Amino acid sequence: MGVLLNRIIKGCVIAVSLALLIPWILIPSYWTFKTAFSRPEDAWTWIPSSFTLQNFASLAAPTLEDYFKGHGMRAAIPIPISQAIRNSFIVSLTSSLISVTIGFLAGYALTRFQYRFKNFMQGFIVFSYTFPVFIIVIPLLMIYRTLGLYNTLLGLAIAHLAYTVPVSTLMIRSYMVSVPKELEEAAMVDGATRIQALIRVILPVSLPAIVTAFTFAFTLSWGDLLFSIILISSPELYTVPIVVQFFLWGGEIVDPGGLAALAVFIGIIPVISYGILQRYVIQGLMRGALRYG
Repeated sequence: MGVLLNRIIKGCVIAVSLALLIPWILIPSYWTFKTAFSRPEDAWTWIPSSFTLQNFASLAAPTLEDYFKGHGMRAAIPIPISQAIRNSFIVSLTSSLISVTIGFLAGYALTRFQYRFKNFMQGFIVFSYTFPVFIIVIPLLMIYRTLGLYNTLLGLAIAHLAYTVPVSTLMIRSYMVSVPKELEEAAMVDGATRIQALIRVILPVSLPAIVTAFTFAFTLSWGDLLFSIILISSPELYTVPIVVQFFLWGGEIVDPGGLAALAVFIGIIPVISYGILQRYVIQGLMRGALRYG
C-alpha cells in the first residue's frame, strides 16, 4: 500500500511539474517563431493572418523602411548583421574547441591518475562552475589591456573559457568514468604508448561526451553578452548579442519581427551544429571500442 501511494504521489508531482514547465517553455518559443514569420500587423496576435520570410530577408539585406523601424534604431546598427554573425561564429568556435580540448585532457587526468588533492581539484571545478563570472570581469579587463587582448575576438574567446571549461570538464569526466580502463590497457599491451592509447582509443570512445560538451560550450559562448559588452569596444567586432540591443528602445521592442527572426537564428545555430556533429558519434564510438578490442 505504501509503495502504491508513493508511486501515486510521484506521478502527481511529475504531472504537475510538467504542466507548469511545458507552457513556460512552449509559449515563449511559439511566440518567437510566430512573430519571426509574421507581418508587422500580426506581431502581437496569437494567430497570424499570413506568413512571410521578410523578417529574415531584412536581416541579410535591410531596406530603407527596415532601417527606420522603431525610432530609427535599426539605422543605428554600426555593422551589417552578417558581420556580427561571423564574429560570433569565430568567437564561439574558438572558445568551444579550446574548451573541449582542455576538458578532455582534464577529464582524463581526473579519471585515470591518482595524486594528492585530486578531490580538491574536482571540487574546485564544480565550484568554478557556480562561481559568478562577473566578479572577474574588471580584473580581467585590466589584464587584457596589459596583454593586448582587449578589443580582440581571441581575447573574448579566452574569456568565455571561464564558464565553458568547467562545463566541458565535468561532462567529459562523468563520461570517462564509465569507459573501461581495459581498452587502453589492451592498446598499451599491443605496444601503444599512453598518448597513443589516449588519442586512438579514449578519444574516439569519448566522442559522444565531446560532442555534447562542445555543443554546450558553443551555446554558452554564442549567447554571451556580459563579456562581449565589456571586452569589445570596436563596432566591427560586435557579436550578435550586442546587435540585439539595437532592436530595443527604452525597454520596448521596436522591431518585433526583426528581433524574433534574429532570435530564431541565434537559437537554431547550436541545434544545427549538434545535428551536423551527431552523425560522427556512433562511428567514432564503434571505431574506438573495436580498434584494440
